[in-house]
Amino acid sequence: TNTTSDEKRNTNIRLAAQAISGTTLMPNETFSFNERVGERTAQKGYQMAPAIAGGTTFDEIGGGVCQVSSTLFNAVALSDMTIVSRSPHAWPSSYIDKGLDATVNWPNLDFVFRNNRETPVFIIAGYNKRKVTVEVYGMMKGPGESVALDTTLISTTKPPDEPTYQQNTSLPPGTQRVAKQARTGYVVDTYRVYLRNGREYRREKLFTSNYRMIPKTIEYN
Repeated sequence: TNTTSDEKRNTNIRLAAQAISGTTLMPNETFSFNERVGERTAQKGYQMAPAIAGGTTFDEIGGGVCQVSSTLFNAVALSDMTIVSRSPHAWPSSYIDKGLDATVNWPNLDFVFRNNRETPVFIIAGYNKRKVTVEVYGMMKGPGESVALDTTLISTTKPPDEPTYQQNTSLPPGTQRVAKQARTGYVVDTYRVYLRNGREYRREKLFTSNYRMIPKTIEYN
């Protein structure tokens, strides 16, 4: 996946990619993104960068590491491993299609998967020139066998034209500010598709992602 030009965000991405790179996962072993990367702290070199929570964007230490967990999710799903725990963002990300993201937040939101094969797998991840890459080695497939990911848009919910107004007594009297930008809501189904010589012979629904509609909210005093 391609990153933005935000150098602080890219620093966080590079550190998280380095933290998961070199992982060996034994048969039936479970991988936790939060356990592997650990808490994102300034002591580890993580920077203040944009993050999403509660329908708003704000700066926090380690902002942007979700791009690493999302890229990892895609590599893992394409490798046919078992997805144990995955959550979508509050709204779709710019760097990846709807239904293909995997948000993380220390310590509550985690991305977890399991090596369901009888052989070890090896994960290499990196950041270079505004690009995040994750490679999974050790997944043996039969001749002509491949795996793809597919998404289906189930519904779209447009925000109302009129904003919602909320009083905020901490604002200077007679002023107002946009607290939340309007966001369209989406419901998306994600499938893992099994191919033989390029032809689909089976598909497995992985999950449904619900990106909730957010009305524009203006605070005033």
